[in-house]
Formats: sequence, C-alpha cells, structure tokens
Amino acid sequence: MEFRREIEVAKIIVSEKVKETTIEVRYDPLTLQTSRIVSEGRIIGSTEGFDEYIEKSKDKCPFCDKNIERFVARDFEIAKGDLWKKGEAILFSNLVPYSKYSVIIRLSRSHYLDLSEFKPEYFLDAFSLAQNYINNLPEGRYYICIGMNYLKPAGSIVVHPHIHLLVMENSTDYFARLDWSALEFKERYNEDYWKSLVKVEKNGERYIGETEKTYWIAAYAPKGFYHVIGIPEEREFAKMSLEQLKGFSDGIVKILKYYKGKGLNSFNFTFFCADTLGEHFRTNFHIVARSPFSKYYWCDILFPKILHDETIVFFTPEDYAKELREIWEKL
Repeated sequence: MEFRREIEVAKIIVSEKVKETTIEVRYDPLTLQTSRIVSEGRIIGSTEGFDEYIEKSKDKCPFCDKNIERFVARDFEIAKGDLWKKGEAILFSNLVPYSKYSVIIRLSRSHYLDLSEFKPEYFLDAFSLAQNYINNLPEGRYYICIGMNYLKPAGSIVVHPHIHLLVMENSTDYFARLDWSALEFKERYNEDYWKSLVKVEKNGERYIGETEKTYWIAAYAPKGFYHVIGIPEEREFAKMSLEQLKGFSDGIVKILKYYKGKGLNSFNFTFFCADTLGEHFRTNFHIVARSPFSKYYWCDILFPKILHDETIVFFTPEDYAKELREIWEKL
C-alpha cells in the first residue's frame, strides 16, 4: 500500500514581497485518484439569515409529521405502498428516483437539527429500516449505497434531516472504481483492502479512534473538507448486527459535533455497501463537511471536481485527525 504525494510550489507577490505557497497533490492509495491540499485556503461562509430561512421552510415541509402521510410518494415494489416506521424514522419512495430502487428515510420528527443535536438513535433506526428494505429485495447483483445531503451546500432541497437508500443495477462511476480497485488489491495481496488500511493506519497520525466494531481514519487523499472514513468489522451492511450499526451511529454523531465546533452546519456522507458484491469488498463509510449554509450560501464545489473529479481542500488529514483524536472520547 503506497501513500504517494507530490509537492508544487507557487510564488506570488503580495504587498511587494515574494510569497511561496505549497500545494500538495495526494494519490488515494486504492484508486490513485488525486486531491490537492492548498494550505492557504479557508472555508468561506457564515450563518447570516440562517434562522429566518429555517422558519420559513417549516410551513410546506413534506417530511414533517403534519404533512408526511399526504405528501410523500410510496414505494411500490418492496414496501407495497406502506410507510415503514421505526422510532422517529420513516421510509418512503423518492419522488424523483435516482435508481430502480430509490427510497428516502426521514431521520427525526424535528424539522431542523443543529449538528450538536443529532442523536445516535436517529441513525440507528434509519439504518435498521434500510437493512429491512435491502433484505426484501429480489435476488440479484446490486450496487447499494446510503447517502445523506444536509442543507443546501450539500445539495439538499429539503431541510428536514433524511437519508437516501439507492439500490442500483448499474454502478456509479466511483463505486465501480472502488469495486475493481479492491478486487485488484485482493488478487495482488490476498487481503481485504480496508482491513489492510486499518492495520497500516492504526498507530499512525491519521488514525482517529474507535466506536463499537468500527474504526475511524482521516482520509489520506480527502474528497472534501474534513473527510473521515469509517471501516466496520462486519462486511455486509444488511447483515450487520445492532452493535455494528451502533458503532457507525455513535461515530457519525461524534464527527458532526466536531464539525459544529469548526463553525460548520452542512455535510454529506455515504456508505458504499458490500452486499451482493464479492469477498474483496467491505462496506465503507465516508463523511465530508461543506461550506456553512447561510441566507447567502456559498458552494464549495469547483470546476476541478465537476469536470476533473479532483478535490481541492484546505486542511491536512494529519492535522484534523490529531484534533479529533484528542477529543474523540469527549464527543
């Protein structure tokens, strides 16, 4: 496993003085995709006008209790038109499906949650509903992912906290890259890549900590701000025990509290699930922060990502892993 990096140095004149800026190009150790760490950058944004927007968004929210029974679409094939419920979580169909099986799971009754207000049980109940849905699918080979967009900078139209479950017959581009790269790694080293990654990173500067049956690592080549990876002991999502799901839920809540401490309020996450794939693949979780959402929100996705599939970030994984590691047990 190689952790490759290259350095570029830019020279600019600022206030009649020559200033040097270091740009670090990193290669993902599995896929070899690149990201750029620009140390002079910073996240731009504020929470100006945010409370006003949240209040206005409540009236017609389709995921709030007063509207959900009337407004949401129903899943036809698996849930048979029913709304599946567990705790505060509710599963229903995506009105605009992204794949053959495309459902949404509302996380909580609360229309809006501050990042410090997310609770492990919200995720735990939602993940349990997702497991139930996956376990009722017709037999076949699928690419399964679970994702969350929170607030507009993360691409969410609806404020109300919710996650997506996509069951696809055709892979997304990056999922396919992970799949064949992991297979190549397995054939070359006779080992699961994610198990190897934990072994290599366990005592290193990017290792953050553990929750039940789950290991948390700062991504070597980040795909977004404060990119953290969660790696489970149990391989397939739909077969995960309550303890394994709890490990994920607890870890997500810790990371959201960390983002809150950084003055952030928006994020994306995803699971790439190993279900129906071979032994070479292990379910892996990724979470990134987004620019703060305000009345005049700022998008942090630039042309290198949209057109080059290369990420630009401003913080080194080693630095934020150190910060997280020091406060992990307190979060």
